[in-house]
Amino acid sequence: MRLILASLLTTVGAALPAQQFDTRGIPADAAIVLVTAPTTGLQINSSPTMKALRERLEKIAAKADKNSPKFDKILREEFGVDTNDTNSSFALGLNIANGANGTPDFSGAAVIRMKVDPKKVEAFGKKRGIATLTAGGKTGWNALQFFGALSDPGAQAQPDGPDSFQLGLFIVDASTIVIAQPKDAAACFASLAGKTPAYALNAAQKTFAADTGKAYGFFAVNLARLPSNPELEQTGLASAMMAFGEKGPSQVYKIAANFTSAEKAKTTGQQIQGFLAAAPLLLAIDPAEPAEQQAIKKLGTELVSAIQPVKVEGNQAAMTISLETEKLIGMVAQMMDLAEKQMDAQGGAASGAPAVKATGGKKKPVGAK
Repeated sequence: MRLILASLLTTVGAALPAQQFDTRGIPADAAIVLVTAPTTGLQINSSPTMKALRERLEKIAAKADKNSPKFDKILREEFGVDTNDTNSSFALGLNIANGANGTPDFSGAAVIRMKVDPKKVEAFGKKRGIATLTAGGKTGWNALQFFGALSDPGAQAQPDGPDSFQLGLFIVDASTIVIAQPKDAAACFASLAGKTPAYALNAAQKTFAADTGKAYGFFAVNLARLPSNPELEQTGLASAMMAFGEKGPSQVYKIAANFTSAEKAKTTGQQIQGFLAAAPLLLAIDPAEPAEQQAIKKLGTELVSAIQPVKVEGNQAAMTISLETEKLIGMVAQMMDLAEKQMDAQGGAASGAPAVKATGGKKKPVGAK
């Protein structure tokens, strides 16, 4: 999981239109899909303020847990991964069925496209005693043991029990990593090689993603292909999708839900619009509130103001959020400010330092005059 998250952190942004998302390797009938595209050329990736934000995020993460492994360093030194490579991308396609004893049965694959050194990965696996497995004609590593080794540099891999969930990590080549269960690996490899069809965005999905400008991410879920859920069925929700991209100076996020009837779509759209209309009242700032709470409400107000009116067309209700890139980065920086203050407060409490309260943005020990 850590490797997947690290990959996603290096693929925030894109310069490819939606129809060029690389979905090779994931099932053509996937019920849940998440794909990203390379980040080269967009403000969300190249802005100096974004670079500074990422550097600060790394420092905050290290400050939060001084004993946590430095994943950026591990990826570079252990696997030959360039964590600043803007040509990386990610694709995930899953299906879920009712398995034995009512437990969900997952199938599908995750494909990470990034430069990696297969020899270094092999050396890491052998050094840490990670079990190998063979599937689809390729040899890979026990993915759960692999992620465990990343999380704890000092631990040695423990053998799986007889009923352990099997997940493999396969280095297909110097730019392709596959994470899949052994039972799904062969199908994934065949799709990667172009021997079998992969998931493809349909015309409506391509148009939807293109509306965000230069789309750099797409997510879709088809509830008809998932196990029955009575609560969701009552809402009439049939499918949903989300796309995010960059248009001019702004980041654009679009969310849409498709319903079983136009009436269901209209009702849901009205409910969402009613909530958005009431949000300013809920987010009204009380001067007596702590400074941190006021800051959170201010951020909430800015976010709500960026949401355009809900549009209902036929069986679909859609919502678009548009924020100037620099403003969005500034909002994230403010959230990091709040997180850092909270960490400092918790650290002070743990060390016996006096508690503090908000006094016009300045800190003062509680009880002081």
